[in-house]
Amino acid sequence: MKYDVVIIGAGPAGLTAGLYSARNGLKTAVISKDIGGTANSILILENWPGFYGSGAELMKQFYDGVKKYEIDFIMSEVDSIKKEKKEFSIKTKKGEITSKTIIISTGTERRKLKIAGEEDFTGKGVSYCVTCDAFFFKDKTVAVVGGSDCAATSAVALTTLAKKVYVIYRGEKLRCEEVNAERLENDKKVEIIYHALPKKIEGDKKVEGLIISQKGKERKIKTDGIFVEIGSTPLVEFVKNLDLKLDNENYIVVDDLMKTSVEGIFAAGDVTNSKVKQVVTASAQGAIAGKSAHDFLKIN
Repeated sequence: MKYDVVIIGAGPAGLTAGLYSARNGLKTAVISKDIGGTANSILILENWPGFYGSGAELMKQFYDGVKKYEIDFIMSEVDSIKKEKKEFSIKTKKGEITSKTIIISTGTERRKLKIAGEEDFTGKGVSYCVTCDAFFFKDKTVAVVGGSDCAATSAVALTTLAKKVYVIYRGEKLRCEEVNAERLENDKKVEIIYHALPKKIEGDKKVEGLIISQKGKERKIKTDGIFVEIGSTPLVEFVKNLDLKLDNENYIVVDDLMKTSVEGIFAAGDVTNSKVKQVVTASAQGAIAGKSAHDFLKIN
């Protein structure tokens, strides 16, 4: 199958890019293993104008809107991309397709702590998704590792269910929006432990405690669950055979029009080197990438 635009990833950036491409009459496909991406893990989204609800609810609205146009959704993953003259060959786990342009919007995946016990207790108290697993810790004690917006949002959400919430952060001040920092600092359920690094997760058949190092001294926190919120890494493994410029953290370098270093390939959302990584900015970048791909095809 041949397309004008193939979008890889179906989060807010990819779905918006798909909308703009299809509305411009381009033959469009979206390749993704799921719909919504990491936006689905947002329990309460408070910074999308005119909307208050979960990230999954907003992504369903995105998807329902996009499906009104002629777009092929290929539920798969991309293994590799190869440039052939003026087209790109895209190999997926379900076969091979070609496209004149590509928009990469694969987003990121969560970083792991890489400490003893993490792998053993994943799914047994260790989680990377508050939306998925918060309910299992109703009236229990939990620990959130991290100090970013994602960590703070997760901790705030957990206060509605858990009896006690620890926030473990290596720095001296949370790196989140002030509104969430104040919520956590003023909540009697929450204990923020600064200058702390996780060292080991302990338990028998499930998580029972977390060993942390704080200013050279070890301390054990009794907890039923550990939510890891220490950032993400971009999903770019499939582009390694292309001459695509990445920054020192492997994010795709783009200009203001979402163009990459490879002609005909654009990128949008959290996979790019943009400084702000929010649903609203990802969607905006998807719109720009969709328009840029259309403009590129008009002159090529």
